[in-house]
Amino acid sequence: KPLYEQLHAYVRTKLHNSYGKDIVKNSGPIPAHLLGNMWAQSWGNIADILKPYPNKPSINVTGEMIKQGWTPTKMFQKADDFFQSMGLDKMPDKFWSGSILEKPADGRELTCHASAWDFYNGEDFRIKQCTRVNQEDFVTVNHEMGHIQYYLQYKNQSYFYRSGANPGFHEGVADILSLAVGTATYFQRLGLLGEEVDVSDEQTNIN
Repeated sequence: KPLYEQLHAYVRTKLHNSYGKDIVKNSGPIPAHLLGNMWAQSWGNIADILKPYPNKPSINVTGEMIKQGWTPTKMFQKADDFFQSMGLDKMPDKFWSGSILEKPADGRELTCHASAWDFYNGEDFRIKQCTRVNQEDFVTVNHEMGHIQYYLQYKNQSYFYRSGANPGFHEGVADILSLAVGTATYFQRLGLLGEEVDVSDEQTNIN
């Protein structure tokens, strides 16, 4: 709680300085619509305002992903590799055949908000995501696959024990599993960040 309160106060102060006292007060809640995310669960889209060390580089590998020809499928394959490297299960074959990993080109109407699904038969798990090739969506890919990993771990349990311990627990597990993929060290390991970037620099990593 103390850490979250400090982060909250830091973000509120930065937004106060940017938007003024009439929009963001010096105390109290942060207006959710200013956080750059519809659900106010991620502050990455206001990084330009929050960046604590403006003289240090921020890590954004979107351009390199596009330059190297990454595709939505490759993003999911890399996420699968990451989870397997931690000793977790690989994605089942039905995941790859049944999931929608990018927006259909046939004109079908689709709710593009990323989501993960357990079909409760112990073998069919899918993700629906209109994935774009960029850093933000790559983190989202790993978040959604974190949900699938949760499903895989309790697939042999009774139906009654296949949901999260509480509504926020699933999100917490998925976020923890996806945090590591947003680091400079991991991007460098993937070949998306050059050796000239000092990934050991604390201020660069905080940015």
